[in-house]
Amino acid sequence: MTKLPYHRQNLAVLIQQQARQQLEEQGAANLSLRQIARFLAVTPAAVYRHFPDKASLLAALHEEITAELAAALRANVLDSADATAMLQQMITNLVTFATDHPRAVRFILTTPLAAPQSLTTVLTLVRAQRGLVGTAADATAVWTFLVGVLCQLPDAQLTVDWIAAQVDRLLGEA
Repeated sequence: MTKLPYHRQNLAVLIQQQARQQLEEQGAANLSLRQIARFLAVTPAAVYRHFPDKASLLAALHEEITAELAAALRANVLDSADATAMLQQMITNLVTFATDHPRAVRFILTTPLAAPQSLTTVLTLVRAQRGLVGTAADATAVWTFLVGVLCQLPDAQLTVDWIAAQVDRLLGEA
């Protein structure tokens, strides 16, 4: 077995990367700091120096995955000046992220997630382009619906078009 070089400055990153891999493969409940230490060929004490307990590592993973989801939602959204196309892209991005990372999504849904600012902005643009009257509560309603969709994916066969139609209904169009 080849021994991995120990790099103190990179160990926290390596621990988090390995924890993310474990989470994606086995779920958060099966995450093991000792198993991570074995994989990285370091002592458990070295892992515990960076993350004193499993909860602190899970908190770091939660923050990382939440940021990834927010970034995924924004990806390619500005490729169009049409707000409806922007919203459709956001929904596509959400479905893709949930399909690619089902355990990570289940993990971050264990705590409430605020509606991303990018979604609120796109919904404001959609209402403006369509001449709809709405409130900030619309973004909360749409986000609540989308979180419900995340809970169903990837098992449910929900299409982007169906999800977009439901969002339109929530915005007052149907």
